[in-house]
Amino acid sequence: MARERADRKRNRDLIVRVARDAFARADEAGEAVSMNEIARAANVGPATLYRHFATRDELADAVYQSKIDDVTVRVLEATRDEDALTRLRAWVSEFVTFMLATRGMMDTLRAAWQSATAATSPTAAKITGILEGFVTAGEADGSIRADVDPADLTIAVLALLSATPPGDSGARSMRLLRLVMDGLEDASVNT
Repeated sequence: MARERADRKRNRDLIVRVARDAFARADEAGEAVSMNEIARAANVGPATLYRHFATRDELADAVYQSKIDDVTVRVLEATRDEDALTRLRAWVSEFVTFMLATRGMMDTLRAAWQSATAATSPTAAKITGILEGFVTAGEADGSIRADVDPADLTIAVLALLSATPPGDSGARSMRLLRLVMDGLEDASVNT
């Protein structure tokens, strides 16, 4: 049983890794990539791919989650000695930059985020968990207001990103997100 679980995890990780590369190439070329192409590149059968990811959207979500993990690790390492609000600002900036660079997959996720279940999607839940860590640390170190709801913050970030049309540089989204970040600051720290 443990061997089967290890093989299953190894296959899933391989599929996500291959899909990351395939989606990145497709984004650069402005093309779509099929599930069958990903299965072939991962050297697994379509049935194995679909056992792990029933839809292309599920696979795209898993790829995004793995990239979000990379962004989070990179930011946490780079901002280790900063207060929580500074770390949060850095994470949001990195996250937005990454999202704007992956427009093809962003379109796939945009549809999910704009659905009735956007706040409960696995990616939104992951983002909310990450933001909750920053908010909790910020409340503790006094850099973030005590009334910030991480789920509200997730919705604000995703909504601003989903409003960025294809071909737009994202400059307006970045300005608006800075305003949101400014609103998180605990005003009592500066008084």
